[in-house]
Amino acid sequence: MKKLFTLGVLLVLGVTALGSSQGQAFNSGTHIYIAERVFPFALDKINLNYGSIAPDLAMYVPDGADWTLEEAFMDTHYDYIDLPYAWWSLSQRAFAKGWQTHNEFWGADFYAHGRYPTYDGYVITQAIRLASIFPSLYDPPNFELAHFAIEVAIDLLLVRYQEPGLGLKLLGAAKYRSQGDLDLMAKALVWDNNPDRATLSAAESNFRDLVINYATALALPDPLRMYAIGELGSQIAQSMGANIDPVDVRWILRVAMYLCQNPNDMGIDYMEVIQAGIEGIRTNPYLMK
Repeated sequence: MKKLFTLGVLLVLGVTALGSSQGQAFNSGTHIYIAERVFPFALDKINLNYGSIAPDLAMYVPDGADWTLEEAFMDTHYDYIDLPYAWWSLSQRAFAKGWQTHNEFWGADFYAHGRYPTYDGYVITQAIRLASIFPSLYDPPNFELAHFAIEVAIDLLLVRYQEPGLGLKLLGAAKYRSQGDLDLMAKALVWDNNPDRATLSAAESNFRDLVINYATALALPDPLRMYAIGELGSQIAQSMGANIDPVDVRWILRVAMYLCQNPNDMGIDYMEVIQAGIEGIRTNPYLMK
């Protein structure tokens, strides 16, 4: 029965090699939770939400591309906070608003990570707490798994206590985003043929595939949600060179959720840092209104 259940989850999610979470701060569910509260009256929530997660496509640039991971990350999280030509259509304007909420200079990733290169924000400090409980997570590449577990734990807590439909919103954003979103990114990012349009499109396609898999798991009811995300986490661990059983992934996630629900050394929990991010982004003078 267990084998049949596991096979069923893998078929539903279409799990393949997923790549690492390296460089991400909040996970995609938390990003759209923040964006919808920064822009509560946005009419086009699908493209707003996709814009709020799209900068993380930088982590999924194909191997061997001239657009390196570092260049892609700096472009999407620092250099191109404002996307030009956002007045072309309503969907592109919604996408550009969501994109702005993500950045690491003053957006959601700043509140999660801190800024490059110090990175002393909430997600990092919580990952260190988690690794102190599971010492093997201190060692590369396993610390990235602690990082990933904290990100996912926050999404899971939001689904459980704040917004049960968050997984479906994420799934809709990834599946139904406008083609204009990709066109707008190309206008901003494709210059001097680095990256070229094909590289940007491939990175975005890889990213969307992963988000759709993750959102499908996040949208499941308990306890299927934890089983599915345990499978995903195990696959991600394997792609990073670590052999962690799905049962162990679920245990690590439960501990990560406990840590995020209870104040850290600075006396804050996951909702306090999210609320600080929402308020800080909403009142930032550079935010597109």
